[in-house]
Amino acid sequence: MVYSIPPVIIFIISIGENLATLSLTSIFLILFAILVLFLIKATTNWYLYKYSYDKGYFHIKRGLLFKKERSIKKERVQSVNVQTNILKRLLGVASVQVVTAGGGADSELHLIAVTMAETKTIKSYLENGDENKELGIHDSDKTNYKDYNEYRMSFFDLFLAGATSGRFMLLFSIIAALFSQFYPYIPEEIMLYLVDQITPNGSFDIGIIIIILLGLFVLSWIVSTVIYVIQYTNFTVRRFQDDLTISWGIIEQKEFNVNINRVQALVVKEEILRQPLGLSALNIEVAGGASKEQNFVTILFPLLRVNELKQFLNNIIPEYELPSEMTPLPKRSRKRYVFRATLPAIIALIFLGAYNITYLWIGLIITPLAIGLGISRYLNAKTSVINNQLTIRFRNINRYMVFMKKNHIQALELSRNIFQNRSNLFTLKSSVLSSPTGKDFKLKDIENEQGQNLWHWFSR
Repeated sequence: MVYSIPPVIIFIISIGENLATLSLTSIFLILFAILVLFLIKATTNWYLYKYSYDKGYFHIKRGLLFKKERSIKKERVQSVNVQTNILKRLLGVASVQVVTAGGGADSELHLIAVTMAETKTIKSYLENGDENKELGIHDSDKTNYKDYNEYRMSFFDLFLAGATSGRFMLLFSIIAALFSQFYPYIPEEIMLYLVDQITPNGSFDIGIIIIILLGLFVLSWIVSTVIYVIQYTNFTVRRFQDDLTISWGIIEQKEFNVNINRVQALVVKEEILRQPLGLSALNIEVAGGASKEQNFVTILFPLLRVNELKQFLNNIIPEYELPSEMTPLPKRSRKRYVFRATLPAIIALIFLGAYNITYLWIGLIITPLAIGLGISRYLNAKTSVINNQLTIRFRNINRYMVFMKKNHIQALELSRNIFQNRSNLFTLKSSVLSSPTGKDFKLKDIENEQGQNLWHWFSR
């Protein structure tokens, strides 16, 4: 029923002029009729949506005019995810998302409102299959066992993650966009007053403009940090046997289960704001399903100190190993990285100079930054092979380290263009299966011998 509210609002806005000619009683009757129709529709959908589970299958029946029946074999279930919010908790219900093998819309099943007790039973039945589990033992009860490991984010780390997430830039852009939309509706008297305060006596004070912009940045930073903290409060990752359980939230609580066999790659991401502090975030590429919530599943841990990474891997996901040494790129690759980084700056300077030659001083700032970025990309580009694990490290603006198991790599490709051919260099591309599409990781200008060693390692 909630999802029908936006179309109703759009409908009311579209006939706004006609509503003005109706009496208050007529408007009330129209709204009452719409509400009754929605209640009938919601009640009908609820009454006709039935499910059952027995003998290794989960059965669903729904629909009035177009009936649909579906049976899911328990072995095809890859994860059972639970989501609640304040309203659902008050009502004592939760949403259950069942993700099965395959892709597309048929790879998922959503139960919108299921009692908490029934949620535990469904989750235990589909994920374990033990008859005793059908009594309603939840995964969270696994804490009674001794063979599990758990990491929970402290409030300080949560605040630090929100403060360094970079979300305030997006929020600042949203605020600026909203201001541009509401600008024409601001009364002229207020605008004249603000202009007079910013430019007293008709003189333009750039300092006041800078202060206003800084104030908006600080406001955006504070708001985005608070939102981040609220969203990811109580973030916990738990490893029990072959299952990862990831949960977080206080207003909207979410819990996702990922079998370790579905993890196709582990990604360590060091954002530009976090690198000086030695902080990183861990994501996982997950195979199977096509959920809108899939981006949440890929968060393994929002904030982790780089010097704690090895211990975290050993405790939570020991299938992946942090390499002690990595193979760098050859020295002749450095000029290519510097050239690619500085080329956009050179093109921008050419256009600026053509527009107004006085702007060429900007080149004194952006050119050294572009050269430094190119050198940093070259120095951070490395590879490593440990047994059946390939590790690639590279930098865009942020720095990444990707761990991939050989049996999870869908394709390993070595290619080169005419310029690389002259220098005997290759571009490495490793592809893994993840939702909703595959994921590629590239490393440019690797040594020919290095590329051949990787090729033999993968094809052997």
